[in-house]
Amino acid sequence: MTTSRTAEIAAGIYWVGGCAQDGGLHCNPYLIIEGNEGVLIDPGSVLDFEDVYENVCSLIALEKIKYVILQHQDPDLCSAVPLFEKAGAKFEIVTHWRTQTLVKYYGIQSNYYIINENNFLLKLKSGRTLGFVLTPYLHFPGAFTSYDYQTKTLFSSDLFGAFSYEWSLYAGEDYLEKMKTFHEHYMPSNSILRPVMEMFLGMDIAMIVPQHGSIIKGNVISYIKALRDLECGTLLNPIKRDLAKSGGYMGICSAVLKRLGSIFNQESVRELVADMELTLDDNLNITDYNVTGNELWNLIFEQILVRKGISWLIVIEPLTETLSKEYDIPMPEVFESHIKKIEDEASSLSEQNRMLKEVNTRLESSIQESQNKLIRCAITGLYNFSFFKNYLASEINSIFTDFSEQNPGLIVISLDNIERIEYLYGHDEVEAVQRNVVFILEALKEGNEMLFKLQGFTFAFYIPQTTKEAALVFAEKIRNSVATSEKFIEKVTASIGLAWLSEIREKAEYHGKLDEAFYNVVAMRTKIARNMGRNIVCSQSSITEYTEDIGKILIADSDEISVDVLKTALENINYRVIAISDGQTAMQIARDEKPLLIISEVMIPKMDGFLFREEMLTDSSTSKIPFIYLSYLKNDESVLRASSLGVEHYFKKPFMLSELMGVIQNRIKGEMR
Repeated sequence: MTTSRTAEIAAGIYWVGGCAQDGGLHCNPYLIIEGNEGVLIDPGSVLDFEDVYENVCSLIALEKIKYVILQHQDPDLCSAVPLFEKAGAKFEIVTHWRTQTLVKYYGIQSNYYIINENNFLLKLKSGRTLGFVLTPYLHFPGAFTSYDYQTKTLFSSDLFGAFSYEWSLYAGEDYLEKMKTFHEHYMPSNSILRPVMEMFLGMDIAMIVPQHGSIIKGNVISYIKALRDLECGTLLNPIKRDLAKSGGYMGICSAVLKRLGSIFNQESVRELVADMELTLDDNLNITDYNVTGNELWNLIFEQILVRKGISWLIVIEPLTETLSKEYDIPMPEVFESHIKKIEDEASSLSEQNRMLKEVNTRLESSIQESQNKLIRCAITGLYNFSFFKNYLASEINSIFTDFSEQNPGLIVISLDNIERIEYLYGHDEVEAVQRNVVFILEALKEGNEMLFKLQGFTFAFYIPQTTKEAALVFAEKIRNSVATSEKFIEKVTASIGLAWLSEIREKAEYHGKLDEAFYNVVAMRTKIARNMGRNIVCSQSSITEYTEDIGKILIADSDEISVDVLKTALENINYRVIAISDGQTAMQIARDEKPLLIISEVMIPKMDGFLFREEMLTDSSTSKIPFIYLSYLKNDESVLRASSLGVEHYFKKPFMLSELMGVIQNRIKGEMR
């Protein structure tokens, strides 16, 4: 481990990085200490962790770190987070939603504080406030910088970073060239960089602290203007310039040597050209040479390769290519003869190997596609019911066999009125509803919850560790978010059931099938929530007693769409539905099954709805069964005939499902009373 040290760079702000660097790239984590709260900014990589951890702990107790700010997703600033978590730190990850979608793959377990959901501000208990400024595509779509209003410090992430093989905490006189090299490598274009720099020029910035390179403490405006005017990304849109008016080959060769001097050191550059017939001044400008300009251009790069190796060529390549494009001159021959050769050798494959690679790629793609079809829902992309059952079994059985005190929670979310939406708007709209629900549920995730798509229009959240109170709050948040969302073609609600493993783990009868019992209890409570009136969270019930089948309802109708909608709605509240397409068969079923209620279309074959009702009245065993008409035919004559047969409820298609369901429930309850 390298020697660790810290430095207070502003009031309450500390540099806590290590001394190691790789390839001229030095990483800088920062720590803000405000009272009993700590904010760690860009904590670094696994390579720096031991240094950064020791430095942080020398300044503040680990449990006092309340926030970790991740300004983009790269491993050089994010990958140490799981190590801090493993060491016992408990904090919130402050980041942009685009970054959150990627950094979770480091295995981060902490909750997230999403800046775009919090007005791009973070206020500490003392009132000290950090603001967040988006810097999209510099060099990641969700990249941002952080600004401390108290000290006027800009934590600039990759911006203002630099390559340097001789690192110092604060920027020296040669830092500008080092900074330009870094941005020429990593920033996409001046058209993206310029507006951000112009925004910074309008801010009151006393100090810039980048993730890479050195801290800029004085004359920050000159550095901002330098990046504002830097032609990075000129490989995409090169600016053509006159070589002669810019100092000829002597000028561009001097630019290359000065850049190398800033990245490495001037002494190394002077050693590089010691046996070449040229003269340098104190600033590495070429003042005289004894070859043609084109020869000088090529000789310098040949000398770099021979004396310093390929790494120096790679570092200087972006500037060289930019100069070649700007002044319309060929790239030095060494790049074509050596770097291109290396690239060609690395990428070349024989025709046989290329074909084999293509076959393997197609095979892997087919296998992956087949696997995804087996374990993922085609509509939502979530893991499906089959995967869920295997996952739950593995999780619960591990907890049980390890005698773990872990107490996971399970939440099942059943969408209430999807049948109506499918009936009125079609299957495509139902799929749209499910995708929007996934969007809502994903946004509600607070940590390491796992989201699954179960059968029908049902979803599940598995929470690895929770309390009864926390899970109930989360379930209510889900219910409210779905019910108040405007993403649907019409209002959608959810009936929700939840349970905790601790409720059932002690019951001896469940040993060996604890996962099945866990799921069954939650599924049962979801059904109870639907029966209680929908848009309800059910978290309490007996875990062993529940009557699945409330009773039988007979539907006599040949209209398949109408039957399907009504059958689904009734089955979802635990009625067993018998659907018959003709009156004659319906009459026989009514005599055999004695349903709680009969719903009939007037216009059905073999025996119409009126004759069906008349036959029912002639039999004492069926005459008291409540009867409802649901028909496309409804006029004065048919209503009078229905009334004469003792039928009180007569609905015309298309019908309002909620109204019909209310009448059905009331009629059945009335008969039971």
